[in-house]
Amino acid sequence: MEVKGTLKVRLRKYQEKALRIALEKRRCVIVMPTGSGKTIVAGAWLEELFKRGIKKALVLEPTRILVEQTTLVFNEKFELKAKALHGGKGESVKREAVKAPVVVSTPEEAELWLEELKPSQAIVVDECHHTVGKDPYVRVVKEIEAEWRLGLSAFVPPKRRKLIEDYIGEIVEIGWEELKEYLPEWIGEIYEAPLKGSCKELYEELLEIWRQGDKRRRLLASMAIRFLVRDGALALLDSAKKDTKLGKLLKGLKNLEPCVKEQPLHKFEALKRALDDHPFDKALIFIDRVIVAEEVAKRVGAGLLVGKRWKGSKLEEVKKSKIIVSTSAGEEGIDLPEMDLLVLWSNTASTLRFIQRIGRLLRPKPGKLKFMVFIVTPETIDTDLLIEALTLAKRLGVDPHVDLEVLKRILARGSIANILESLRSQPLPEDVIAELTGLSRYRVRRVLKRMAEEGIVAYIHSPFGRLWFLQENWEGAYEFPELLEPVEGAKVKVEELGISGSPEKVAEEVKKRLPVGPLTVSVRVRTKSMEVYDVRKYDFVIKVPEVAELIPKNAASKGLLFP
Repeated sequence: MEVKGTLKVRLRKYQEKALRIALEKRRCVIVMPTGSGKTIVAGAWLEELFKRGIKKALVLEPTRILVEQTTLVFNEKFELKAKALHGGKGESVKREAVKAPVVVSTPEEAELWLEELKPSQAIVVDECHHTVGKDPYVRVVKEIEAEWRLGLSAFVPPKRRKLIEDYIGEIVEIGWEELKEYLPEWIGEIYEAPLKGSCKELYEELLEIWRQGDKRRRLLASMAIRFLVRDGALALLDSAKKDTKLGKLLKGLKNLEPCVKEQPLHKFEALKRALDDHPFDKALIFIDRVIVAEEVAKRVGAGLLVGKRWKGSKLEEVKKSKIIVSTSAGEEGIDLPEMDLLVLWSNTASTLRFIQRIGRLLRPKPGKLKFMVFIVTPETIDTDLLIEALTLAKRLGVDPHVDLEVLKRILARGSIANILESLRSQPLPEDVIAELTGLSRYRVRRVLKRMAEEGIVAYIHSPFGRLWFLQENWEGAYEFPELLEPVEGAKVKVEELGISGSPEKVAEEVKKRLPVGPLTVSVRVRTKSMEVYDVRKYDFVIKVPEVAELIPKNAASKGLLFP
């Protein structure tokens, strides 16, 4: 089967084989291990179909993180004009997204926009083993009458094969021998577990207490928020029964009982999917709260490891279980059997504990691919904690094989969403951002620092401190013209790049070297009566050309040199 044109991406042999099969069959499911580049195959397949004349395609991804990741890959590595569609987008953004040639969407959101998506001539169903029962995947796949269909999965359970072949096409497995040399010993995956209904209202209720409360109530509210998003409403209910200050606060929450009834363990469905999605001999699930660990172990029929002192027959009995649920007791000092699947239900800010937990899996086993699953509550601090832990672990040489670049580009999924939203209108100082978002100055500072390192945000200096803005919204900086009007005759030098000259000349030179930063900018101005010398630090990575123009103008501005 001839592929028209030349792909920008060099495909591996097994990816070429998968692409050839998908084009020849028109309707099929490609089964390859996680981490083998199924998204690359999908991108190459779609690129070829557009060259053959199709006008619109739909790609289904189970989570918002995967929607953003796939959209990024399609736009950067292929000649595809892709737009992301999921619940985290605003209404106007969604309306534009559904018009795109390639729409990458969660099935839930695609179900809401079926009329606009029905003209799709090709459909890609990632993680297609979900296409059963009453799942939104099913309705979308049935309603979209696309001639070209491509399913992707790492594992299709035997009981689902017939249905999936009916909905999508013939299942074709790419053998382990063909790709084992390309794969790491383990792969990290992120499963999302959003708060819904009354639990989302409970989360907002706690946030409001944080915003309005004094220092003591803020501390209690932040603890409650962490328990809720990390472990679940059942953990909060357990805390509410205790005669503590936190317990008293929780007893007064109007949404606690409705949330416990609706979603006592909001991460449980994601856990079930993780267990169903991966073939394993042994699985270990880490959960911090004992009451949650006990309930999960009961529901999945797992061995339970709780407490610090385990020895003798009781421990040996637990070790025989195919699935083991453990609190911190399983992190160190206990000889557990080798695991194929590790699930982190409770995300932790402690790098040591994080590394101890994933250390239970990082024992290579020839011919066996292992998996780490991180369950995260989107749009909350739970996402922030996971990203921080993954980043620090990687710096310390423990690579979970999760695409951190993608995670960092979608930091808006955590509590950071509030910060990003506050910056969409105009540049703001840290204290105002903290006031608008209800976050502490310390947390705002940490988040801004991280986003600055990724080139998401930038700032200009003012007499009152740094004014932060989104790099994509650089126009907002011109609301402060006095901070961007250089003093006549000012000479600017960028220390790290060794370039100097007028602000305009320096800006042009900086733009040629993007991405670049942090930068140290020194300014010298001579007047009739004095010589002014100033140095400014710009501690962020510049990715947008217009931001590069702002820096020397700001450093040499009248508003800074002669406030």
